[in-house]
Amino acid sequence: MLNKILLISFCLIPLNAIADENQPAIKRSTGFSTGLGIVGSTGLYIGEDTNLTPVPLLSYEGDRFFLRGLYGGMKLYKNELFTLNGIVNLNMNKLDVDDLNESKLAQKNLSRVQLEDRDISADVGLEAIVKVPYGIISVQAVNDIGNASDAAEVKANYQYFWRLNNQWTLMPNVGVEWLSDSRANYYYGTLDSEVAKGVEKYRPNNLIIPYLSLGASYSLNPKIRVTSAVTHKFLPDKIVDSPLIDKDSMTNFFMGITYKF
Repeated sequence: MLNKILLISFCLIPLNAIADENQPAIKRSTGFSTGLGIVGSTGLYIGEDTNLTPVPLLSYEGDRFFLRGLYGGMKLYKNELFTLNGIVNLNMNKLDVDDLNESKLAQKNLSRVQLEDRDISADVGLEAIVKVPYGIISVQAVNDIGNASDAAEVKANYQYFWRLNNQWTLMPNVGVEWLSDSRANYYYGTLDSEVAKGVEKYRPNNLIIPYLSLGASYSLNPKIRVTSAVTHKFLPDKIVDSPLIDKDSMTNFFMGITYKF
């Protein structure tokens, strides 16, 4: 069931970086885009392998409502420099115990039967977007409503659109994610049920995760665009020290082709 949810969620792969880069977050073209892509991740938890998944891509931009990859919502206020949105966001943090390699777990004196899944969930909150002379700054403040961590997260991001010519655009990003105590403990700590089965008790509490990202977009024509993106997260010591984690960083990547109606 979790794999099906994961596949559906990737149907909403972030297309805000694929939208019209002339006015990237304040004034987008109204319409619908669809396409195909491939997403991948190096994994995070002990025994997780790098994976590649083919996915459909969907995006919609209306006068009031929008779907931009992993999140959608309603525009509450907008002018030339500032936008305030109410959003519903798909939280992709998850652990599927069945995906873990048993032999790698054994090296850490762990087994699948000791561990519990961490679920994909949904967040609701607000998003503020400010257009600055050299790019855009966005801030999202959300809280889990999907009965996973039931906790808050704040994301701040700066994105610059570097248009090389009529076809090529580069999109560097830098940002940070702040997780509240309950959210960080749910995804990166150990649960009481796991501690009862012999797993070390660990609570990282609130933490900050910085990241860098680089996207590229190539327009084959006014309707068809090829895009790619790589995001690298630098995990703080409070995550690395978790008995469930064996990496100090994580990389996600994406490539796709979309058609704009």
